[in-house]
Amino acid sequence: MRDYSSLQRLFLLALVAGTACTDGGKKTPGDADSTAANTPADFPCAHFEDLRAFLPEDLEGLQRAQEGGSTGRYGEVSISEVERSFTRGEEREVKVRIVDTSGGLGKKLGQTIRAAADEGRERATNDPTAPIFWKDKEAVGFVRYDASTTLAEASLLVGNRYVVAVSSRGFPGTVEVRRVAKDIDLEGLARLHQAPADRTANRKELPW
Repeated sequence: MRDYSSLQRLFLLALVAGTACTDGGKKTPGDADSTAANTPADFPCAHFEDLRAFLPEDLEGLQRAQEGGSTGRYGEVSISEVERSFTRGEEREVKVRIVDTSGGLGKKLGQTIRAAADEGRERATNDPTAPIFWKDKEAVGFVRYDASTTLAEASLLVGNRYVVAVSSRGFPGTVEVRRVAKDIDLEGLARLHQAPADRTANRKELPW
């Protein structure tokens, strides 16, 4: 069984970088877009406002709760991230997070997700933890589920660049995280700020 602690540490580092960056920071809805004005034209990551466009606007049966986003640098790491959560009382919650990061951190996140997905290739399609290989959406990922806590998570690498993490609490199995992930315009996200030549190269690297 794969030890996911390394991936958790990478996600934690990405989160810390996103909240401690020097070229942006958290932005609440309605604030002036000062981050966009301060982000250099050659910044290697998509701006968080561009990523936010791919978050679900609403989820059936749930109310939008919280959201945040940032774009900036933390040392040598450049990162953009957005997150939006939906809840129904205290019983159910769904969170969607999209991350774009540069350099070694982005490469390690991608490698870890691809390795976890490849490890589960032989699982039956009705297995709640069967990996995701959505060629038409340029997405590959792994899925986890803890029946004792009803916590589920789908972590996807999209377009060999963006990380999309969907988590749920209070739902049976992993049907909800898969449904939410599949409803996201992952193909559009994969093509965000991507030249045609890069699209071809990235498709060749994905494990179809």
